[in-house]
Amino acid sequence: MQRAESLRGLSREHHEALVLARRASATATDPHAAAAQAQSRHLLERWTQQFAPHFALEEQTLLPALERAGHGEPAALARLQHDALRALVERLRQGDALALALWGDAMDIHVRFEERILFPLAQTIFNPSELTDVMKSSAADPSSSI
Repeated sequence: MQRAESLRGLSREHHEALVLARRASATATDPHAAAAQAQSRHLLERWTQQFAPHFALEEQTLLPALERAGHGEPAALARLQHDALRALVERLRQGDALALALWGDAMDIHVRFEERILFPLAQTIFNPSELTDVMKSSAADPSSSI
């Protein structure tokens, strides 16, 4: 399924997430190596710049819209995955070298879930115009009709 225009930016960010996830997962063999430490620092930078805002956007727009449309289970799973990834990032910030490979594995699973399940679901229940409106809306806006 071709990705809807309003979700393409998120999908492009998923590509970088998969690259970082693969590199992070590879650190499992030696999580204390200099390369793993450098990867951890890079991940924390990208987390602040890209992934935290990416999650916030989904949580303020797409996930509430899916819940309002009666698809709370996949939205809840995405939120749980976001929370787990945030917890692993916090472990990295605290110096837990083992969290890097765990983050990589969890991010890989999460991206594949969104690309294979969540985004196609959204594209099935919302027409392109509605999906554009969803991605511009805010969970704090009670007047949203979608």
